[in-house]
Amino acid sequence: MRSLDFTVPSGSITGLLGPSGCGKTTLMRAVAGTQDKVTGTLDVLGHPAGDPALRPRIGYVTQAPSVYTDLTVRQNLDYFAAVLHPGRAHRDARRAAVTRAIGDVDLTSHADALAGALSGGQRSRVSLAVALLGTPELLVLDEPTVGLDPVLRRDLWNLFHRLAAERGTALLISSHVMDEAERCHRLLLMRDGQILAEDTPDALRHRTGTGTVEEAFLHLVDEHLADETAPSGPSPHPAPHPGGLPMTATAPPATGSAPARPLTPSRTTATAARVLRQLTHDPRTIALLVIVPVLLITLLRYVFDGAAGTFDAIGASLLGIFPLITMFLVTSIATLRERTSGTLERLLALPLGKGDLIAGYALAFGAVAVLQSALATAVSVWLLGLDVVGSPWLLLLVALLDALLGTALGLFVSAFAASEFQAVQFMPAVIFPQLLLCGLFTPREAMHPVLEAISNVLPMSYAVDGMNQVLHHPEITGDFVRDIAVVAGSALLVLCLGAITLRRRTP
Repeated sequence: MRSLDFTVPSGSITGLLGPSGCGKTTLMRAVAGTQDKVTGTLDVLGHPAGDPALRPRIGYVTQAPSVYTDLTVRQNLDYFAAVLHPGRAHRDARRAAVTRAIGDVDLTSHADALAGALSGGQRSRVSLAVALLGTPELLVLDEPTVGLDPVLRRDLWNLFHRLAAERGTALLISSHVMDEAERCHRLLLMRDGQILAEDTPDALRHRTGTGTVEEAFLHLVDEHLADETAPSGPSPHPAPHPGGLPMTATAPPATGSAPARPLTPSRTTATAARVLRQLTHDPRTIALLVIVPVLLITLLRYVFDGAAGTFDAIGASLLGIFPLITMFLVTSIATLRERTSGTLERLLALPLGKGDLIAGYALAFGAVAVLQSALATAVSVWLLGLDVVGSPWLLLLVALLDALLGTALGLFVSAFAASEFQAVQFMPAVIFPQLLLCGLFTPREAMHPVLEAISNVLPMSYAVDGMNQVLHHPEITGDFVRDIAVVAGSALLVLCLGAITLRRRTP
């Protein structure tokens, strides 16, 4: 994009029109603060684009509906409202905002329906309702009417005009459909990363001597191409700024807003509650998390039924390994789905700290891990007869820490996967080496010195050692304390790395 300078006035609709691929989405993501590698200057509401103070003041709607399909319409809005206005003191205000936003997009009769069960147009309206929750001063809407029927398009444009007239909202709406230009107060006509004109529809038609905005756009394109192919003469566009491409976008003056803190307990718990609600709508995942480890432990018990002592020798270790593997798989896929669905981009454009998101996931899956580990430990010790010298509660503690480590690894690995299939492919690289070198199959001291040295820095090795300490010692030993400290420290370290790799801006 080259030297863009434009204004988005308050209480009006500014249309950003141009063909597909001309840079509309890139520009809108830059305004919303989610576009990476933007050089030059871009000021929005008196702040640099992406400034934390802007997050509660801008409503951003991505091109695809960025909502949780496994939550109801109301549950979606409840969560995003809790991010915008956290804490018990704002509970009544949140409920009122959710009810108002659902009514604004005419989805009151579908408020308790799963978003995934709605039509594409209805999901687009849910996504728009999320942007309306905080009464934003600037709404950035990326092609909000794509794929909608004419009646719904008309209703949405009527809503946009009400927002501008009644609430004084500044709206920046992109489209490649030229007949929507007539519905805007001002237009930015864009092609090949450049703004060809900025004016009202009437002024553009008058300036070009044409009858429609589409004809005016084509006329301006022809002028632009003629200027580019002219043999001499100055360029109609300013030279690029030495540090990049200067751009400005202004709207109502700033009213002041405190930036989000890295970790807010109410936002963290709201995120955890949202993840748990999603799990309640997915019984297969619940089965994978809670029932499968118990079934695997039971299967192993009877596989080694004829080998006395074998189940006792490896059963305790597997109580920690199974939760780690299952939590790694589920967490990596769930977090990656957050990225690919667009909800992560939307969340990071809101006043949600990265620590809130990471800690919320860890808290939610940690709660599931408690249930998973407790059930597997109880079945192993009291039903399958696992012979444990130490306290079964210590087995549960190590199993829980292993599950949290798996959750942390899943969150971290998801940052490097582009699909759910790739997330699963990371298991051989992240989990299998630890499984082979943890001492479960061969004592670590009997390994090659290089492999033993590698084993000594892998957290799963200490998880297995901790389980073995409980298996053979009636009291808490110093080695046991060391082992659980290493596992807990590793989980915390990987969670911090996950927060670091979580970027607010994407390429």
